[in-house]
Amino acid sequence: MAGGRGTAARLIRRLTTARPIARPPAPRVAFVSPLPPARTGIATYARSVLDGLDRIGYGGRREVDAIWPVQPRHEVEIRGYRLGVYHVGNNAEFHADIYRLAVSHPGLVVLHDLGLDDFVRGLVSRGDPLGYRAYREAVLRAGRMTLAEARLHEPLARPWCAHIARHARGIIVHSEFGRRYLEDFGCRTPVFVVPHPPVEREADLRRAEPLGRALRTRLGLGDDGVLVVAPGDLNRPKQLDALLEAVGRLRPSTRVHVGLVGRRIPGYDAGEAVAASGLSDAATVATDVSDEEFRAWLLAADVVVDLRHPHRGEVSGSLVRAMQAGRPAVVSATGTYLDLPEDAVVRIAPGPADPDELATAIARLARDRDLRLAIGRRAREHVERTAGEERTARGYERAIEATLRLVMDPRRMALARWARALNDLGITEAHLDEGFGVGYARGLDELAAAIPRERG
Repeated sequence: MAGGRGTAARLIRRLTTARPIARPPAPRVAFVSPLPPARTGIATYARSVLDGLDRIGYGGRREVDAIWPVQPRHEVEIRGYRLGVYHVGNNAEFHADIYRLAVSHPGLVVLHDLGLDDFVRGLVSRGDPLGYRAYREAVLRAGRMTLAEARLHEPLARPWCAHIARHARGIIVHSEFGRRYLEDFGCRTPVFVVPHPPVEREADLRRAEPLGRALRTRLGLGDDGVLVVAPGDLNRPKQLDALLEAVGRLRPSTRVHVGLVGRRIPGYDAGEAVAASGLSDAATVATDVSDEEFRAWLLAADVVVDLRHPHRGEVSGSLVRAMQAGRPAVVSATGTYLDLPEDAVVRIAPGPADPDELATAIARLARDRDLRLAIGRRAREHVERTAGEERTARGYERAIEATLRLVMDPRRMALARWARALNDLGITEAHLDEGFGVGYARGLDELAAAIPRERG
């Protein structure tokens, strides 16, 4: 035993007195995400993050290269980066190539949706092997889910993100619900909760105010009419049919107009929904509007409605923009929406929206201007705190630096080889709990802890 300790001490002395090698080059970071003008909210989000990193000076400390669109050459070039930051959402058109890079060169994955059901099925429909692997892993881990949201929302019932989460070295989510969901199916990858950034510039909001007033005039609302706006993707999960039914129940006793404002999504026709509701004289469908028009609709609104069923664990970018504009929003009491300050939004029951409950919530806000202003003010203050403290940029900085430390740790490669060898031998978690194979890992930790003491 004494001889063993002496050998270890000699090894430590050799390691600590060896001739210094040249300092390695500073690690480069690839920021792989859709960027404007790509027609996805993630592009706007990513630009806001990059702007925030510049504001805090992170770009001066690390070389961060934005990569978009992803080209075949990036499959080779990505290996020149010490870390990739990969933005993954529920759309194979925008994210399939990003996903492939994230698997081939693992790094820090930003999950914009936890329910990647449409994305995985999109890969499977193409015959992509990654889709089959992700599908299999989601099915195998589904039995572990215990969260109420996994029972209520079909896209969350199976952890479609489990495959990419296992390959990642770190994961960024936008709410504490994201962390809870990942932990629920057994994810062991480090998770960083980084809030969604405010995506609007104050100057742009102020510039849109006259257009917002003009919208109200054009709709004949004046000061006593109520404009309810449902912003963002015009799709079935936004519960737009229930919203139209709720507005119909408020009329004619309440002068209310509803605006469905956002991108057209295949499979749902907002114009047909309005025609079927009988509200053609009290509803406007504004599709594929410019950013300036979108801001104007938010600023013109008295009430914003941003519901989700099924929920996919996303943080709504359109809701963040509405809160930044200081507008009270009615949301679903589920998933990521529960992580918002209780007094900054109005919640209705999760699941398919009940038109009666929704009508009651809208009517309460419609008749109480002071309540609308108070909730809108608290919503805006919540977003301003995130912006003023640069919480998003600081969160990205912490996540990138922590993940860099992990991938640059020389012990990681040794442990990875050791873990693969144990797996090849058939060692299971039960064996590890009994101590099989863990001595090597402990020895590496002891050696790493001893070397700094010798140097000191």
